Amino acid sequence: MENIREHLYLAALLHDIGKFYQRASNRLLENGNNLSPTSKEIAGYICPLNQSGHFGYQHTIWTAEFLSKHEDLFKKVLGVTAAYEKNNENSLVRLSAYHHKPDSELSSLISMADWWSAGIDRYIPKNEDTEQTDTVVWGSDRYKKIPLYSIFNSINDGKTKIAFPLKPLDITDNVFPKMIGTEKDGENQANYKSLWDAFEAEFENLPTDSFKGFSESLLYLLKKYTWCIPSSTVDMANVSLFEHLKTTSAFADCLYLYKEEKSNDFSFDKTSGRMNIDNNAYPVLLLGGDLSGIQKFIYNIAYRKAAVSLKGRSFYLQLLIDSVIQRIISHEDIDVNIGNVVYSSGGKFYMLLPNTDKVKKAISELKTEFEEELWSNHFGQLIINIDYIPFAYCSNSKEIRLDNEIGKTIGDLWNCLANKLTEQKNQKFKSVIKDRFDTLFEPILFDKNVQVCAVTGIEANEGFNSNECVRLDDSDSPYVLNSVKWQTKLGQTLKDADYLLMENGDENNSYLIHKVKCNNISFGVNTYLLDSLPNVTSADYTLIKKINDTEFLKNLKGQRVAYGFQFYGGNRQAMKNKSEMKTFEDLVKKDNKIKGTYLGILRMDVDNLGTIFIKGLPEEQKSFASYATLSFMLDYFFSGYINTVRNSDKFKDDVNILYSGGDDVFAIGRWDKLIEFAHELREKFEKFVGRSDISISGGIAIVGENFPIAKAAELAGEAEHNAKQFDGKNAFNIFGKNIAWKNEYDYVGKWKNDFVRHCGLDPHSYKKIEGIKPMPRSILHKIMTFAELKQEYEEYLKLKKEGRPLSISEEHKKDGVRYAWHTVYYLKRFKERFDEKKPKEKEIRDFCDELQKEALGNTRNYDLMSIAARWAELILKEFE
Repeated sequence: MENIREHLYLAALLHDIGKFYQRASNRLLENGNNLSPTSKEIAGYICPLNQSGHFGYQHTIWTAEFLSKHEDLFKKVLGVTAAYEKNNENSLVRLSAYHHKPDSELSSLISMADWWSAGIDRYIPKNEDTEQTDTVVWGSDRYKKIPLYSIFNSINDGKTKIAFPLKPLDITDNVFPKMIGTEKDGENQANYKSLWDAFEAEFENLPTDSFKGFSESLLYLLKKYTWCIPSSTVDMANVSLFEHLKTTSAFADCLYLYKEEKSNDFSFDKTSGRMNIDNNAYPVLLLGGDLSGIQKFIYNIAYRKAAVSLKGRSFYLQLLIDSVIQRIISHEDIDVNIGNVVYSSGGKFYMLLPNTDKVKKAISELKTEFEEELWSNHFGQLIINIDYIPFAYCSNSKEIRLDNEIGKTIGDLWNCLANKLTEQKNQKFKSVIKDRFDTLFEPILFDKNVQVCAVTGIEANEGFNSNECVRLDDSDSPYVLNSVKWQTKLGQTLKDADYLLMENGDENNSYLIHKVKCNNISFGVNTYLLDSLPNVTSADYTLIKKINDTEFLKNLKGQRVAYGFQFYGGNRQAMKNKSEMKTFEDLVKKDNKIKGTYLGILRMDVDNLGTIFIKGLPEEQKSFASYATLSFMLDYFFSGYINTVRNSDKFKDDVNILYSGGDDVFAIGRWDKLIEFAHELREKFEKFVGRSDISISGGIAIVGENFPIAKAAELAGEAEHNAKQFDGKNAFNIFGKNIAWKNEYDYVGKWKNDFVRHCGLDPHSYKKIEGIKPMPRSILHKIMTFAELKQEYEEYLKLKKEGRPLSISEEHKKDGVRYAWHTVYYLKRFKERFDEKKPKEKEIRDFCDELQKEALGNTRNYDLMSIAARWAELILKEFE
């Protein structure tokens, strides 16, 4: 039969679509009413009685029902009638619906792929309607009630019980999880039906004029609607149906292509329907990619008016990774689907590929190609590290065969690949250096007339995009490299773009002549930003993705085009007016009354993420689908939902996200708003994961608007690093000091507000409070001084404990009560300035008493009050 690989891929991608359909239907399998003739005929075979005397795997009938219902559409996509031939063992229906009772080699491959995706023994029949593995008593039809539990619940032996609602994917609070305590907190058939009806309505809108266009658009549609559905309510209730479908189809395709090359490594048992693999065979590669140099590339900015260029440089890196991925999967000797990409975000990606000789040779060639082009365009600033690990699952167990070792886990597999990628970072541009050794180490002639890029400080003749610099915009603007000017234009265009178009090849299509091309390094993949859908006629391959919007199948115009969506953190930026983005100077100005204002640079990421991936999930829950679910959830928050926080009225005019993805955030804005943004992001993340021990730490650098942005980013990085040294992490470094997000941040905020209020400003509006005698601001400096004295004494105790000899300058720190009696004496004299008979002044006297009590009650409070005093001091300085 022709198109057999396409049949197999679609069959695997939709093998469990029946779970969605069944949960949305109120029809019962037992009476067989309204089932198609095909489904009735095969029901007895593919749904055998299990050990409990119930029909097992009933969802397979609903899979057959869905494929039969849309027979005309699938025939149109596949272009053959054999897809539905009744007696064809490789028909689409039989390949997909027979995965629990395979009767052919190809259906057994899907069965094996299903098992490899789940990482558990899928050959033991289990009945979703009767198996009870949850502490909640769900009653009858439990498989329709159990929601998608959060993958974060069980990390590090956690006991959290939160789950996601049955709603199409978007980037709002609508899809945040909720606590599950009783049956009423679950879902129901009506909710499933509503979601299913919406899915089927959009399914009919999928493009059908090419297999690639249909299959990739279908993948995004499945992501939109099945991300929130548990793959199994028995043993995979925290793994999304989408990730299971996606990884199953990727495994099936890899197994098929490997078998085509090395058929002797497989043996099929017709009686059991089982496919066995030789013990020395490793059919699949886990390939990883890591873009190094991201931070230095983004922050390498010398020009103080480079805010737009920064965003363009950041977005360019995302497109660079996308182009690398597209180049790999579309290589003629690899030729796999976008569904083979397990994860892509934050400068990293992982994908499943067949372990064939052609694929490995192609990967080697591509690595050299990527190195050469990155070197030519960025001269060592950026490098793509790529490597892979061949592996296989052992029969009837979760153990993985890896490098001739049995008994490895998925965590071992990820860790092994991570180590190989790390090793590559120490051998950057190995092939380039070997080929150009003499050239690289020859003396470079100095030319006093050489032009230097005002944004990056790079000489124009160092081998980059251009041998000359050009004006950034108008005749008064500085000279920059062509690539920098292009990145600036890219940042300006992004704010108005709704679509991202990617196409293979070097075609000059008329509908793209006036569009902004996004990548000066193409790797054979051209990318464009669009504000509307074009009428595309694709001769090769085109993918159009809607940015931060999952309504991607409306008003389609193209031919042979795939459609989807992509989450990207920070595509919208603070605007000076309708057409002009804010510069750094504009970001720090709220109105003309502000003077001496400051710019904030924020960096944050998830604590202990590597450990979470390698060791966090319980062994019995580790699978490719579960890792894919975990990766998606993190990417959803940091690439998607973060836009909802930033685009709110509270932050949209004062905060810009320059880079966000994976688990990293780099943002810039007005310093006080950026602190609030960091806190709100942390609060939302805790709500999203449902626990405080999976946390984000971060740091902020507060500098003048003319401070070099590269240095400011470095300071923010140091602050973030210091926060992660805090006991338990889950901390924020501000003004060079760490505070715990839990308890301490609110404590500092309370005292900051008190200081500001008693010094004469409303702590929320920053407006002057009339009719009161304000507290002298000198108290703020004193509080900070007392904290320094306390810190000096703690340093003295540390040195003494370590047995180190003390210098004369260190000996004076040994007076341990100095900071305490200074506090008491100062506050006593300070409050005497205020008349206790006047209510407003008595408030300040009472405040001083409270301040003394808190400080002497816990020495840690000195540090926290010092931070609050510094915070208040900056506010008062700016808004007086």
